[in-house]
Amino acid sequence: MRIEFPNPFKAPGRWFKGNLHTHTTQSDGAHTPQEIVDRYAQNGYDFLAITDHDKLIPLDDLDPRGMLLIPGEEVGVGRGELGSSFHLVLLGIQRPISAKSPQAVIDEAREQGGEVVLCHPYWSLLTLSDLLSIDGYIAIEVFNSTCHHSIGKGFSSVHWDGLLAAGRRVWGVAVDDAHHHFNDHRPDDVCVAWISVKAEELSLEAILESMRRGLFYSSFGPEIIDLSVEGGVIHVKTTPVKHITFASGAGRGERWTAIETETITEAHHTIREGERFIRVECMDREGRWAWTNPILITD
Repeated sequence: MRIEFPNPFKAPGRWFKGNLHTHTTQSDGAHTPQEIVDRYAQNGYDFLAITDHDKLIPLDDLDPRGMLLIPGEEVGVGRGELGSSFHLVLLGIQRPISAKSPQAVIDEAREQGGEVVLCHPYWSLLTLSDLLSIDGYIAIEVFNSTCHHSIGKGFSSVHWDGLLAAGRRVWGVAVDDAHHHFNDHRPDDVCVAWISVKAEELSLEAILESMRRGLFYSSFGPEIIDLSVEGGVIHVKTTPVKHITFASGAGRGERWTAIETETITEAHHTIREGERFIRVECMDREGRWAWTNPILITD
């Protein structure tokens, strides 16, 4: 059995908290660019990608408030099987993207040294065939807070598992897709979710490289304290949660649930025959989730 897991909990460096999907008044967001930077800085974020629709906005005139600001853009292109377009967040690009098809957009962004996240596949009603029809994206949004708060379609773990079961090496990120749209029955979508990236320094190059390697976990509540694989057994430690799940392929995996206690903070799972990937997810008693990246297993 061969295990591939670039473990952020054992990697050198420190943790940096960031949001990868953010809108401003330069597209359909309600905050100006500076206002959104101020909000995230005040809430303890270390980096922020501003990703307005079809527009790469300049960041040089903004006060970063001690954060790393990542240039980015969200584009909607192509059509999936059910008629919805592919939404892609482009991170670390230097120039606006001119391509008009999903694969060409990904290729052009990567040619610029950037990386691509496939956005909210559940919200977009993309099928697994849609996701498999393109490649080169580094991650999909396993959670999107504005999709969750607005129409209840923020979780895309089924899409992620489908990709992993098909043999794709794709990470999962939790993002806000912040617009600052809210009302008396819809919570604000700003400063909800994040990824915690282990990197040597807070720079664009270091954050993107750690993301490429999968050296991060995602959350909008619980913290994952440690994860290790020893002798075919996966051990995980978290802040107090209601349950911890070792998610895998069809009919496989394991869940630990707090039954005799209010919460649990650790669990373990012995890798079983036929499990080709395992990722850990946990939920606290407030219904907030966190996710690790997958452990990949081959014979």
